[in-house]
Amino acid sequence: MNRLWVVSYDIEDDKIRRQVHTILKDHGERAQYSVFECWLDSKQLTRLRQKLRDTVDESDSIRWYPLCKWCSRSIEWQGQGNSAKDADFHLL
Repeated sequence: MNRLWVVSYDIEDDKIRRQVHTILKDHGERAQYSVFECWLDSKQLTRLRQKLRDTVDESDSIRWYPLCKWCSRSIEWQGQGNSAKDADFHLL
């Protein structure tokens, strides 16, 4: 079962920040400059966390916020943007 995860990051090094951005855009949709919304099952979550763990430095920060189905349907926003859609399939 997929769950919506909000993933935010604070990465100082430009090269590593670009790598993290590239990894995350393959797993979700960019909501803000350093915030992604990702629909992930448990295996995808484990692989993504490991891939990011292997990429970032100890001084970097990545935060994971799980949202329940009810919470994900209750997302509100102002201005530009849309809510992340739970895709029928994922390209890996």
